[in-house]
Amino acid sequence: MNRTTYTQVRRSIRDNGLSYTARMAAHNHDINALEICDRFCDLLQGTDWLAMRQQFARHEKPVIAFKLTTPLLAV
Repeated sequence: MNRTTYTQVRRSIRDNGLSYTARMAAHNHDINALEICDRFCDLLQGTDWLAMRQQFARHEKPVIAFKLTTPLLAV
């Protein structure tokens, strides 16, 4: 995996979503892109978004806390 591949996959995830990007990477047999998608999935599963949102809400406005803790991949 190199920086260019990583940047392209991040852009695809942001524009098309994680599931679409992973599906297309599997369809095209792109192991590097699948690896990046897998790592993002692991990161999202390991993050407690509610706890992070509550922590931000203590120091910021609730709207800002919500925006900061909403995963880009889910939008």
